[in-house]
Amino acid sequence: MKRLEPLCQLMILALMVSIVTQLGCIRKRMTVRTSPPGAMAYIDKQPIGLTPVSTSFTYYATRNIEVVRDGYKTERFLRKIRPPWYAIPPLDFFSETLWPFETRDERIIDVQLSPEPDVPRDALIASGEQLRLQAGQGVAVSAPPTMVAPLPMLGQSSIPANQFSSPPQFGQPSTAPPILGPVFNP
Repeated sequence: MKRLEPLCQLMILALMVSIVTQLGCIRKRMTVRTSPPGAMAYIDKQPIGLTPVSTSFTYYATRNIEVVRDGYKTERFLRKIRPPWYAIPPLDFFSETLWPFETRDERIIDVQLSPEPDVPRDALIASGEQLRLQAGQGVAVSAPPTMVAPLPMLGQSSIPANQFSSPPQFGQPSTAPPILGPVFNP
Protein backbone atom coordinates (compact mmCIF):
# COMPACT_ATOMS: atom_id res chain seq x y z
CA MET A 1 0.00 0.00 0.00
CA LYS A 2 2.80 2.40 0.78
CA ARG A 3 4.14 1.76 -2.71
CA LEU A 4 0.88 2.96 -4.39
CA GLU A 5 0.76 6.22 -2.51
CA PRO A 6 3.87 7.78 -4.24
CA LEU A 7 2.66 6.36 -7.54
CA CYS A 8 -0.77 8.00 -7.09
CA GLN A 9 0.87 11.29 -6.17
CA LEU A 10 3.03 11.09 -9.28
CA MET A 11 0.01 10.32 -11.47
CA ILE A 12 -1.96 13.21 -9.97
CA LEU A 13 1.00 15.54 -10.55
CA ALA A 14 1.36 14.36 -14.17
CA LEU A 15 -2.38 14.84 -14.72
CA MET A 16 -2.25 18.38 -13.34
CA VAL A 17 0.76 19.28 -15.50
CA SER A 18 -0.95 17.94 -18.62
CA ILE A 19 -4.14 19.87 -17.83
CA VAL A 20 -2.25 23.12 -17.26
CA THR A 21 -0.25 22.74 -20.49
CA GLN A 22 -3.38 21.90 -22.50
CA LEU A 23 -5.36 24.95 -21.40
CA GLY A 24 -6.47 27.42 -24.02
CA CYS A 25 -5.50 30.97 -24.72
CA ILE A 26 -6.73 34.02 -26.61
CA ARG A 27 -5.58 34.24 -30.24
CA LYS A 28 -5.61 37.90 -31.33
CA ARG A 29 -5.65 38.64 -35.05
CA MET A 30 -6.14 41.87 -37.02
CA THR A 31 -7.12 41.94 -40.72
CA VAL A 32 -6.82 45.03 -42.93
CA ARG A 33 -8.99 45.02 -46.06
CA THR A 34 -9.17 47.75 -48.68
CA SER A 35 -11.40 48.54 -51.57
CA PRO A 36 -9.73 48.18 -54.09
CA PRO A 37 -7.36 45.51 -52.74
CA GLY A 38 -3.60 45.50 -53.28
CA ALA A 39 -2.61 48.44 -51.07
CA MET A 40 0.39 48.32 -48.73
CA ALA A 41 -0.73 48.31 -45.09
CA TYR A 42 1.32 49.60 -42.17
CA ILE A 43 0.43 49.16 -38.51
CA ASP A 44 2.38 51.30 -36.06
CA LYS A 45 4.74 52.21 -38.95
CA GLN A 46 5.61 48.55 -39.54
CA PRO A 47 4.73 47.08 -42.96
CA ILE A 48 2.47 44.04 -42.73
CA GLY A 49 1.85 43.39 -46.44
CA LEU A 50 -0.52 43.94 -49.34
CA THR A 51 -4.21 44.00 -48.54
CA PRO A 52 -6.14 41.96 -47.66
CA VAL A 53 -3.60 41.02 -44.99
CA SER A 54 -3.78 39.64 -41.45
CA THR A 55 -1.36 39.82 -38.57
CA SER A 56 -1.41 38.74 -34.96
CA PHE A 57 -1.08 41.20 -32.11
CA THR A 58 -0.29 40.93 -28.43
CA TYR A 59 -1.71 44.02 -26.73
CA TYR A 60 -4.96 45.93 -27.00
CA ALA A 61 -4.14 49.56 -27.71
CA THR A 62 -4.61 52.44 -30.12
CA ARG A 63 -2.97 51.53 -33.42
CA ASN A 64 -1.57 53.90 -36.04
CA ILE A 65 -2.79 52.51 -39.39
CA GLU A 66 -1.61 53.69 -42.80
CA VAL A 67 -2.71 52.35 -46.19
CA VAL A 68 -0.79 53.33 -49.35
CA ARG A 69 -1.53 52.57 -53.00
CA ASP A 70 -0.38 54.27 -56.20
CA GLY A 71 -3.08 56.42 -57.76
CA TYR A 72 -5.05 56.67 -54.49
CA LYS A 73 -4.94 59.00 -51.51
CA THR A 74 -2.90 57.68 -48.60
CA GLU A 75 -5.19 56.92 -45.68
CA ARG A 76 -3.78 57.50 -42.17
CA PHE A 77 -5.85 57.06 -39.03
CA LEU A 78 -5.79 55.86 -35.43
CA ARG A 79 -7.93 52.87 -34.46
CA LYS A 80 -8.52 51.97 -30.84
CA ILE A 81 -8.58 48.21 -30.33
CA ARG A 82 -10.56 47.63 -27.15
CA PRO A 83 -10.33 44.34 -25.26
CA PRO A 84 -13.42 42.11 -25.05
CA TRP A 85 -14.97 41.60 -21.62
CA TYR A 86 -13.07 38.35 -21.00
CA ALA A 87 -9.69 40.04 -21.62
CA ILE A 88 -10.10 42.80 -19.02
CA PRO A 89 -8.03 42.27 -15.84
CA PRO A 90 -8.57 40.23 -13.64
CA LEU A 91 -10.82 38.16 -15.92
CA ASP A 92 -7.96 37.78 -18.41
CA PHE A 93 -6.11 35.51 -15.97
CA PHE A 94 -8.92 32.96 -16.17
CA SER A 95 -9.55 33.28 -19.91
CA GLU A 96 -5.86 33.04 -20.85
CA THR A 97 -4.65 30.44 -18.35
CA LEU A 98 -7.49 28.42 -16.86
CA TRP A 99 -10.09 28.30 -19.64
CA PRO A 100 -9.66 24.90 -21.35
CA PHE A 101 -10.49 26.12 -24.87
CA GLU A 102 -8.86 28.44 -27.38
CA THR A 103 -10.63 31.78 -27.81
CA ARG A 104 -10.20 33.83 -31.00
CA ASP A 105 -10.44 37.58 -31.14
CA GLU A 106 -10.61 38.64 -34.82
CA ARG A 107 -10.59 42.35 -35.69
CA ILE A 108 -11.34 43.51 -39.24
CA ILE A 109 -10.43 46.99 -40.44
CA ASP A 110 -12.07 48.01 -43.72
CA VAL A 111 -10.63 50.99 -45.62
CA GLN A 112 -12.25 52.62 -48.65
CA LEU A 113 -9.56 54.21 -50.84
CA SER A 114 -10.43 57.28 -52.92
CA PRO A 115 -8.65 58.06 -56.18
CA GLU A 116 -5.97 60.74 -56.15
CA PRO A 117 -7.09 63.74 -58.22
CA ASP A 118 -5.04 64.59 -61.29
CA VAL A 119 -3.04 67.77 -60.88
CA PRO A 120 -3.23 69.93 -64.03
CA ARG A 121 0.14 70.61 -65.67
CA ASP A 122 -0.24 74.39 -65.29
CA ALA A 123 -0.95 74.07 -61.57
CA LEU A 124 2.08 71.82 -61.15
CA ILE A 125 4.37 74.27 -62.96
CA ALA A 126 2.97 77.20 -60.96
CA SER A 127 3.52 75.27 -57.73
CA GLY A 128 7.12 74.51 -58.76
CA GLU A 129 7.77 78.17 -59.57
CA GLN A 130 6.36 79.22 -56.21
CA LEU A 131 8.54 76.65 -54.42
CA ARG A 132 11.63 77.84 -56.31
CA LEU A 133 10.89 81.47 -55.40
CA GLN A 134 10.31 80.61 -51.72
CA ALA A 135 13.42 78.42 -51.55
CA GLY A 136 15.51 81.24 -53.04
CA GLN A 137 14.24 83.53 -50.29
CA GLY A 138 14.97 80.97 -47.56
CA VAL A 139 11.31 80.38 -46.72
CA ALA A 140 10.26 76.95 -45.46
CA VAL A 141 8.02 75.42 -48.10
CA SER A 142 5.18 72.96 -48.02
CA ALA A 143 5.13 69.66 -49.90
CA PRO A 144 4.35 69.79 -53.64
CA PRO A 145 1.36 67.98 -55.16
CA THR A 146 1.81 64.21 -55.23
CA MET A 147 0.52 63.49 -58.75
CA VAL A 148 2.82 64.45 -61.59
CA ALA A 149 1.69 64.96 -65.17
CA PRO A 150 3.59 62.90 -67.76
CA LEU A 151 6.74 64.53 -69.14
CA PRO A 152 6.90 65.42 -72.86
CA MET A 153 8.72 63.00 -75.15
CA LEU A 154 12.25 63.79 -76.30
CA GLY A 155 12.23 66.29 -79.15
CA GLN A 156 8.95 67.82 -77.95
CA SER A 157 8.99 70.99 -75.92
CA SER A 158 6.19 72.61 -74.03
CA ILE A 159 8.43 75.51 -72.90
CA PRO A 160 8.00 78.78 -74.80
CA ALA A 161 11.07 79.82 -76.79
CA ASN A 162 11.20 83.31 -75.26
CA GLN A 163 11.61 81.80 -71.77
CA PHE A 164 15.36 81.31 -72.36
CA SER A 165 15.98 84.64 -74.12
CA SER A 166 17.91 86.27 -71.27
CA PRO A 167 19.90 84.72 -68.43
CA PRO A 168 18.51 85.23 -64.94
CA GLN A 169 19.92 88.10 -62.91
CA PHE A 170 21.81 87.46 -59.68
CA GLY A 171 19.41 87.03 -56.76
CA GLN A 172 16.43 86.24 -58.99
CA PRO A 173 15.13 82.70 -59.39
CA SER A 174 15.82 80.96 -62.65
CA THR A 175 12.85 80.23 -64.91
CA ALA A 176 14.66 77.50 -66.81
CA PRO A 177 13.70 73.92 -65.99
CA PRO A 178 16.39 71.73 -64.38
CA ILE A 179 18.50 69.62 -66.72
CA LEU A 180 17.72 65.98 -65.93
CA GLY A 181 20.43 64.27 -67.98
CA PRO A 182 23.41 64.86 -70.21
CA VAL A 183 22.96 67.39 -73.00
CA PHE A 184 24.51 66.62 -76.37
CA ASN A 185 25.16 69.39 -78.88
CA PRO A 186 25.76 68.03 -82.41
